[in-house]
Amino acid sequence: MGLLDRLSRRQARPPEANASLAADARSMRDALDALRHEVGATHVTLRGAVGDMLEGEIEAPTADVATLRDRGTDAQDFYTREIAPSWDDLNEAQRAARLDGFLEMCALLEDAGDLAGLPEDMAAAVRTKTLVLAWAFDETYGYLSRLARDESPAG
Repeated sequence: MGLLDRLSRRQARPPEANASLAADARSMRDALDALRHEVGATHVTLRGAVGDMLEGEIEAPTADVATLRDRGTDAQDFYTREIAPSWDDLNEAQRAARLDGFLEMCALLEDAGDLAGLPEDMAAAVRTKTLVLAWAFDETYGYLSRLARDESPAG
């Protein structure tokens, strides 16, 4: 039985509603790292990871992902609308600028409490997009991740 099989079958507690962005970041990293390890670092794609997460192939790592699933969010549409414009065909600096903006937006939402009156699925999309892009950015540009894969930090 593979790691993802074990993760999807375990009887874990549901994701915590109203968890902090930091807590959700840990949960998101754990889920996406498990996916990367299961399918292999060279085989996981950002589009595929979003698909697996929103289509229920892996356990929902956050309450926001559970909300998006419950609302029937189409994984490919979510990738096209929310992830691709901030990732595909952009360079490192452009991706960093987009991610910084989303992190600021998440901080404002947390500070405002009760998600600042935004529709639940909109706030869930912003937080999920931010966490997925942060994971992808770290995987792509993070020195520790690259060193762990035995890649040169400069290359």
